[in-house]
Amino acid sequence: MTTAVIDEVQDKALLAVPERPPSPPAAMMVEVARKYGVSPLRQMRESFGLAMGKQRFHLHEYYTAGLYDPEISAEEKRQYVGLRASYKLNTRLGAKGLVTMRSFAADKVLFTSLIRQLGFGTTQTQAVVSAVSRFGSIPTLETVEQLRSFLTEKAQYPLFGKPQSFSGSYGSALLLGVEGEMLLLGNGKRVALDGFCKEIIDQYGSGYLLQSALVQHPEMVAVTGKAVGSLRVVTVRDSNRPQVLYSAWKIPAPDAMSDNFWQSGSMIAPVDAMTGKVGQARIGTGLDARNIDVHPVSGAKITGKQLPMWDRVREMVCEAHAVVPEFGIVGWDVAIGPDGPMIIEHNANPFHTLYQLSHCRGINNPDFMPIFDRVSAYSKELLEGRRALEKARTKEIRRTKKRA
Repeated sequence: MTTAVIDEVQDKALLAVPERPPSPPAAMMVEVARKYGVSPLRQMRESFGLAMGKQRFHLHEYYTAGLYDPEISAEEKRQYVGLRASYKLNTRLGAKGLVTMRSFAADKVLFTSLIRQLGFGTTQTQAVVSAVSRFGSIPTLETVEQLRSFLTEKAQYPLFGKPQSFSGSYGSALLLGVEGEMLLLGNGKRVALDGFCKEIIDQYGSGYLLQSALVQHPEMVAVTGKAVGSLRVVTVRDSNRPQVLYSAWKIPAPDAMSDNFWQSGSMIAPVDAMTGKVGQARIGTGLDARNIDVHPVSGAKITGKQLPMWDRVREMVCEAHAVVPEFGIVGWDVAIGPDGPMIIEHNANPFHTLYQLSHCRGINNPDFMPIFDRVSAYSKELLEGRRALEKARTKEIRRTKKRA
């Protein structure tokens, strides 16, 4: 049994999907005008220009990224992308028709099982909630009763639960153990065990993972506490072996169970892709954004920190990308454990919002554009080679049939 400091009982355990941000209120435009001297008319002109241009911004993304700041030049603003343009960039880097493993790679059970078999450090799946799929020796739970039985009799805590097919930490929960009829959560709160089981079956009965919660390297724990602050490490592949493009450290809020930056109080910091040294950390977005140098609770240094085992992180993600070379770009969520780095998830469509918020720079910058051109060109070359080979095989089959 795991003990924890219990603050309160909550009705829901799973991290809810946030509503799409509404259009910025007039009060925000007025506040921007007051603080930055940018008139509401100019804000509207800039934001609509980015929405209609290649950046494909939603209106709220203009304010989230702080692009109203007059110190950011017009050219620099055009280097940013919204979520729609981020997706378009990723599909450009992996030629259409080349990436045939997208569904397999998106399956968190199958992909982590594959890379574990290949020797990469990764999460261990203890059970899967699913009414339709089976996963060999991994227990499959279909009903509330089966899930309850697993959580009370077989689970090895702490556990981290997450949907099989969603990203962004939606539906996730850190579980510390069972105490009577209550389930202890990683945020210091608790929820009724039966209510939790019903919540899982009702909302994610088609696929929900229960994995062993990762333990961080002591140097990471000293900063973030027990909640895992993962690294988003993005790799690209051209004619040479995969290479690290950029990285950011997602630092969870003190009372959070996961590290996604959209949660209130979460922090983010750029990480030098070559050295693993942490740059200027930030908390909040838009008008609420501010720089921080130390963690607000632990008091540990964030900005300027040297992450442990960085050479091993770089080597691991590049080798893992080479397992799926048809992908032009991959975003890896990585935790640094006591014995080395571990892959948490693979993202075939990494949202570059994290880069832009942490590095305060658009993804389509002069340093990255030549790399994107090489990656795109090599993807097209691979696709052309595959089609030529298939065409040659088809001709040979036809010739063989004629001779027969």
